Amino acid sequence: MSGITGVADLLAYLLTIFVGYHISKVLYGYLFHGSNFHNIPGPPSQSWFTGNLRQLFTAKGLPFHEELVERFGGMVKVYGFFGDEQLYVSDPRALQSIVLKDQDAYEETAVFIETNKAIFGPGLVATIGDHHKRQRKIVTPVFSVTQLRHLTPTIYEVANKLTSVLNREVSVHKTETGETVLDMSEWMSRVALETVGQTILGYSFDPLDSPHNNPYTSAVKELIPTIFSLSMVRQFAPFLSKLGSPSFRRKLVEWTPNRAVQKVKNMADVMHETAQGILRQKRETILQELEDGSPDSSPTKDIISILLRANDKAAADKKLSESELTGQMTVLIFGAQDTTSSAMSRILHALSTNLAIQEKVRDEVRSTLRAKRAEGDLTGQLSYDEIMGLPWLDAVIKETLRLYPPVPFVRRTATKERTVPYSATGDGENMTTVTIPVGTTLFVGIAGSNRLESVWGPDAKEWKPQRWLGAETHNGLRLPGIYSGMMSFLGGGRACIGYKFAQVEMKILLATLLNKFEFSSTDDRIVWNLSQIISPSTQKSLTTEAGDVIVEEKKGLPLVVTVRDE
Repeated sequence: MSGITGVADLLAYLLTIFVGYHISKVLYGYLFHGSNFHNIPGPPSQSWFTGNLRQLFTAKGLPFHEELVERFGGMVKVYGFFGDEQLYVSDPRALQSIVLKDQDAYEETAVFIETNKAIFGPGLVATIGDHHKRQRKIVTPVFSVTQLRHLTPTIYEVANKLTSVLNREVSVHKTETGETVLDMSEWMSRVALETVGQTILGYSFDPLDSPHNNPYTSAVKELIPTIFSLSMVRQFAPFLSKLGSPSFRRKLVEWTPNRAVQKVKNMADVMHETAQGILRQKRETILQELEDGSPDSSPTKDIISILLRANDKAAADKKLSESELTGQMTVLIFGAQDTTSSAMSRILHALSTNLAIQEKVRDEVRSTLRAKRAEGDLTGQLSYDEIMGLPWLDAVIKETLRLYPPVPFVRRTATKERTVPYSATGDGENMTTVTIPVGTTLFVGIAGSNRLESVWGPDAKEWKPQRWLGAETHNGLRLPGIYSGMMSFLGGGRACIGYKFAQVEMKILLATLLNKFEFSSTDDRIVWNLSQIISPSTQKSLTTEAGDVIVEEKKGLPLVVTVRDE
């Protein structure tokens, strides 16, 4: 018992230091500077200890995020621990300054960096400044259009396998009414992981046609919700990262009496060990290619193989280390899987309630395939250029990503003091400024800015893919996003490095599915949950024997799936 008591005492002591440091920091700011944002509107603090954080970081927090922008505008004051004043920003001009013009004055938060470093290693999401820029310079070319053309057949292989499996599932699970209801969120999660596994690593994580119990698969799927459940605990990460040696910090994590913390530790270990094993296999394959004397004609065109070859050719001071390479592998797989499955689930849900638009996309795909068959092409597949050139398919994906971005916000920390312009009335007029001191935490409101009427017009909160078929999408003001003037893939030096890959992947999956199936809604009540990345579940009201009404919630997106023969 004495050992357990000693660990508990140590953790309590560290907690006391952490709390004392933050209280003194906030008090010092108020005593010597007062409120930095006394003119900025915002909601009242929910509690002195956690401020608004429990409203911002909760599975049912999406309405609160939407309310912040709708009620208070594009520059909102929210509270962190112990009254720490933070800003929730969705104003276009303010974002231009934060994301592009003065981007070097705003970095990822220490909580984000240190947590990712502990989980993924020193990959793109765990580095800042020149270190991040060096990594990005090496990784960016592997997502070139030339490389994406090479990967297109692999994505089709996975997409076609999914349609075969779903065709079987429709027959096996047909009800007495002749309908088949499938959890398409689960299938989108599985196909997204298999697609990125095959294209990024040349490795199969999920056979799709049989049950899967790959530990890596479970780790990738469960990591984000588990991390999100630790939003409060994660605030310790920057503090703990400065304590002692890596082995001592590892011990602190192992001693932490929290089931979710231990779950994250185990998942991180699984991902790291898997990445190391795959990296060894890739190096052996590339070495064999060199010995055979024909690396350029090698069939290993997956992204990590390309990255390894590029890294081998880089100057000594530009090369990625072994730990950086394994970090990139895990980040690329993890980042591509959850966001893609979330986006695909949203798209299918939107189309299931808008069958006329679903039919337009299906007709567009089928008419293009018919034209190819008439020319003698019987592959049943569209080329990279053809799939990227379908206007209705493109419009549906863009509009869903605009209105329902998988990641509704990210956070930044001010590393240099800057004065930022913004619209006090939220309509692009009545401009004013706010000076943001060093150390201020900012929420970059991705979903909020993507729905601004000042940018997208009076129908900004409606799902209208046809808005992307006209000559001008924007209402005047523009957002600094890298993708079609929206913030869904961010912008500037920390924009999503694989956003072009995500587009072609989603387009191939969606075109292949809609060519074979129709998706329609059920009577289930679908709710969308915030766990950093958005995910669906169903809610059902049940009455107990005592007469009480309880709400039962279950993860998933049930849709009616019907085979559509041409």
